[in-house]
Amino acid sequence: MAFPSTFLFSRLLVALALPQILSVEPARGGAEKPLAEWEQLQLEQATLACQSRNYRKLFEAMIQSAAVRKKYAAPQIDYEERRKKSETLKSEIPKERYDKFPIQMFDFYWKTTVPAKPGDKDEYVMMEFNQSQNNQISVDWTRVHYRGPHVGEESLGTAYDLDGKPYRPGRRVDGQLLLYPTKDCWVLVADIRYRTR
Repeated sequence: MAFPSTFLFSRLLVALALPQILSVEPARGGAEKPLAEWEQLQLEQATLACQSRNYRKLFEAMIQSAAVRKKYAAPQIDYEERRKKSETLKSEIPKERYDKFPIQMFDFYWKTTVPAKPGDKDEYVMMEFNQSQNNQISVDWTRVHYRGPHVGEESLGTAYDLDGKPYRPGRRVDGQLLLYPTKDCWVLVADIRYRTR
């Protein structure tokens, strides 16, 4: 049975987005294995995004590539979990060990890497980008489920947050990723989670 080229390309992206495929492992003798073509492509896209000062394109490359996340990260990532009753757990994670990036691409849609409810395959992500006057970038992300009606192949329906309310930017945020500017680009400096619900 023949499949349309768009179907095959979609499946290729899904396969390449999986963490075990994207991880870069040390080869014998201490040298790293050559990067997969997909990783190399994403590194090139990230370089172009930096040159054009396009933080959205850089972030998209981060989502799709462990190599991009590693290259464009501060030496230490500040990780915070803000919980109920103002309790905050903080830690600093060396970028080589940082494996908590919360967003992935799956079948052309953004999804959480770890859903709020284990095994929930219908949890997606909505993102909101904010740029400060000193060029710091905040990416606020919210877990959502979609409900019909579906409009065409591109639409999943209407997004609802985990409180069951229609998604509205800024109303409910499940996490925040902070990117600070460098001389020629941005680097990921903080990963904040809101676990107050």
